[in-house]
Amino acid sequence: MSQPSSYNPAAVEAPKQKQKTSVYTVMLFISFCAIVLACILLWMELQLWGDYPWWKTTEAATQGAFNSNALIERTTDVA
Repeated sequence: MSQPSSYNPAAVEAPKQKQKTSVYTVMLFISFCAIVLACILLWMELQLWGDYPWWKTTEAATQGAFNSNALIERTTDVA
């Protein structure tokens, strides 16, 4: 019977290659870009329309396409 060899192929480290970018990494990057874009757009909206405190709506006047006061005045019978 022959003696076992001292050469062990499992102990030899093969050079590691960089892994390919997976679909999950791409989805993570796209999600990050979408969140950053949403934050920038929200900041721009607050600069345009908002004022501190942003939740204070008592001073807001109803304007635009739907004006509930004008709708009530048109639909009620006031003679």
